[in-house]
Amino acid sequence: MGAEGRGEISLVVLNITVILLLNDILGGGALVFLVPRYQLYSLLLPSWIWGLICGLVFPLGFYLFGSITQQEYLTMTLLSIFLNLSSINSAALNGKELIRENNIVSLAQVISLVILLVALMLGTGKQTPETFYMALLLSYVFSFLLSLYYLRGAIVIGPVLRFKRLFSQMTRSGFHLQLGNAVQLLNYRLSFYLINHFFPAGGKSMLGVYSTATSICESVWVISNGISMVQYARISNMSSRKEAQELTVSLSKISFLATLGVVAVMLCLPSSVFRFLFGAGFIEIPCIILYLSAGICAFGLASMYSHYFAGIGKMHISTQGSLVGFAVTGCLGFILVPRFGIGGAAITACCSYLASALFLLLKFRKESGDNFRHLIFGFQGIFSSIKTLGTDVRNKRDH
Repeated sequence: MGAEGRGEISLVVLNITVILLLNDILGGGALVFLVPRYQLYSLLLPSWIWGLICGLVFPLGFYLFGSITQQEYLTMTLLSIFLNLSSINSAALNGKELIRENNIVSLAQVISLVILLVALMLGTGKQTPETFYMALLLSYVFSFLLSLYYLRGAIVIGPVLRFKRLFSQMTRSGFHLQLGNAVQLLNYRLSFYLINHFFPAGGKSMLGVYSTATSICESVWVISNGISMVQYARISNMSSRKEAQELTVSLSKISFLATLGVVAVMLCLPSSVFRFLFGAGFIEIPCIILYLSAGICAFGLASMYSHYFAGIGKMHISTQGSLVGFAVTGCLGFILVPRFGIGGAAITACCSYLASALFLLLKFRKESGDNFRHLIFGFQGIFSSIKTLGTDVRNKRDH
């Protein structure tokens, strides 16, 4: 598919993710919150209508502003509609506490995408973005139908009760929830748009290399995300704020050391490895990983602070951290990207991660009263936290 094809795909996927954020104003976290309190059909119908509107209208906006071609507009419209509808059903499953069924739907979407992509590439003999879009669309359709099947017993068709009140409540709750997500997405992905804007000739190829490198680096955050799931569950059930802070400090160091170890391995990989995996056009990946490495490691540490604040109900602090990073991205991106290309984008992203991490560290220090030496260099209790972490993971697996 090459660097240009990967760049085109990453831009289209980013665009439909932006549209999904707008869709989730009615069909995301607000829906999860309201499902136990209202008749499901009264919530789903306006959410589905909103999902269709977002899928039809917002891709048109991208097209009219000239950021996508007519063919990409049609592709984005279909992808957005079925991704929106599938996401709405997923939120409804979560609201009904059908967690197992929702996990099955998510896994089925990924598996069906892989199977369909391989089948289409073998059947057509083509490895093009269009082949990927077709496989992705069919996987979204499949996940929508499967989620609808799991919801069939909970949907009772009837009049939508108190529509204005419901719409107002869903919009108000969803807007505040999605604001933080939107800022975070722009913080991570504004550089994609800047690369495409400042380099109209070779931007897609550059974006393909950069998006692949950032995906590799950000995959390391699977470690911190896995740790944070246990952390969030424990903090939410802790009565002592001091115990929660001590646990967070220990887990942040575990996360940092694990992230540092994986990033160090990545930095040791020669460019020939990435050339073998992705093709000759991706030899710049090791350089991009090097530029991003400090920010990736720093955020591996600070993400524990973010989940600590979420666990005690102060989610706005995480949003503020994203805003700090977004401000850095906005300031540096317009200076470094046009001058240094994807290297400038990587440096911008690194500075953004470092700024967000420093903000969260300062907020946590103020909250806990700890000194920097203990927060960063003190390793007391880290081994007991590893033991606790392992016990919680085993308990989750057994249940």
